[in-house]
Amino acid sequence: MQRHFKKSLTLLLLVISASVFAQSTQKSTGVEGFSIQGKIKGLKDTVSILAHYLGFNQQVVKDTAKIDGEGNLHFKGTKSLPEGLYLISLPKGRYIDFVIGNQNFSFETDTANYVKHMKIKGSKENEIFYTFQQDMNKRFDELRALNAEKKAKGGKEVEAKIKKLQEELALFQKDWLVKNHDTFAAKLIKASQDPEIPPYGKPLLTKADSSAFYNYQFGYYKSHFWDNIDLNDERMMKTPFLQKKIERYFEDLTVQTSDSIAMEADKLLAKTKARDIRRYIVYKLASSYETPKIVGTDGAFVHMAEKYYIGEPEMWDTSTVRRMKERVKVLKPLLVGKRLPEIYCTDTLGRELPLSSVIADYTVVFFYDPECGHCREAAPKLVKMLPELKKRGVRIYAASMDRDITKWKKFINEFKTQEFVNVIDVHKNPQTGKEEYYTDFRNVYDVVTTPMVYVLDRNKKILGSHIPVDQIEGLIDFYKSQEVRAKSANPKSGK
Repeated sequence: MQRHFKKSLTLLLLVISASVFAQSTQKSTGVEGFSIQGKIKGLKDTVSILAHYLGFNQQVVKDTAKIDGEGNLHFKGTKSLPEGLYLISLPKGRYIDFVIGNQNFSFETDTANYVKHMKIKGSKENEIFYTFQQDMNKRFDELRALNAEKKAKGGKEVEAKIKKLQEELALFQKDWLVKNHDTFAAKLIKASQDPEIPPYGKPLLTKADSSAFYNYQFGYYKSHFWDNIDLNDERMMKTPFLQKKIERYFEDLTVQTSDSIAMEADKLLAKTKARDIRRYIVYKLASSYETPKIVGTDGAFVHMAEKYYIGEPEMWDTSTVRRMKERVKVLKPLLVGKRLPEIYCTDTLGRELPLSSVIADYTVVFFYDPECGHCREAAPKLVKMLPELKKRGVRIYAASMDRDITKWKKFINEFKTQEFVNVIDVHKNPQTGKEEYYTDFRNVYDVVTTPMVYVLDRNKKILGSHIPVDQIEGLIDFYKSQEVRAKSANPKSGK
């Protein structure tokens, strides 16, 4: 198990670790502080870092220790460490994992093979953790040797040996997990495993049989996906396994619609009573779908915010709840399927030209700043796409965020966007002759960065938001195909 260790944590991670996720409750040992001594043959005169995991690719540094000329190191502190899976980061991206329960232990190992040469004193958890890895590695070495022999010579005798060894390996793991079920080390090993799917028990004679077999396997795997991880042991937060399982379940096993994501989130959180794990799952899912990778899943964020941030305020600080209320207020009217709030802007002649006045099968709303670099890259792409978009019944409503008319008109001329519906939020008061501004782009349309693109249907309902310019055609083609299918299924429906 080797991975490059991130030595510098981002500000976000520091904020999360300090304020969003409370430290797990420590088991009382009667003694505060920690002392972890080690000797690593093959290392000298360097520095090591002690950190605990926070998800798959994040770590929180807890201490540093010098490695002397003899390979000795000593981590120590006056405050006990939160329990979980830790790593000691070493030069050249190498690291060693340890279970932190007991706060005082020592180890010896060798750079030739950290696992093989590991010896533990004073920690039963780490002793069985490494004994398991050593035993498994021996069996894997045997299996690799047999596979090499099979590749070189072949033969049923070798195949029989491989099958027998695989069966012994599986049995060893099961027996070990039963024998050590009351240890955190066993929970870690189990959490790294997928659920075992029982045999189907029926012959696959037809395509229907094969389809039923696939549905059985998928259904069993999904329904038992969380069996191997203890969602109420807060030490699991400080391992890579919780995050990996959340990502696997919601990215690969869940239909990517807001309703499906929300339903699966509710089912998962119903199993999770441990406060810190519950907070982590809520945070992880909400942050994933606030700016989603897949169009139309932002409703999952609104669900998580309303039910688990606003609905369970005791889990969060008041500023977090307040921010979520503000985000829901902005985003809820902008979900896919909602009609985009009316935009009141004026054209190059100063005439009011609201969004609703644009008649088209599809409307692309392009919010931009004339001096924004990304906007200046996107505008020529849109101009180039315009002939094909027009064939699809698309018009582009381009609204300048900057209310400087000179800059706006210069942008139009420079990028030749004359065929767009070019508008700006500048209105002249007929009584005073002064300029007035009507639009709060940030809080009404969530225009935090530019360019910002919405794709609307003929009724100005949102089909997608935050769309990269080069994905507009694909999204419209998808919805056009949906319309064709709907008309085929119901030819009397019309537009």
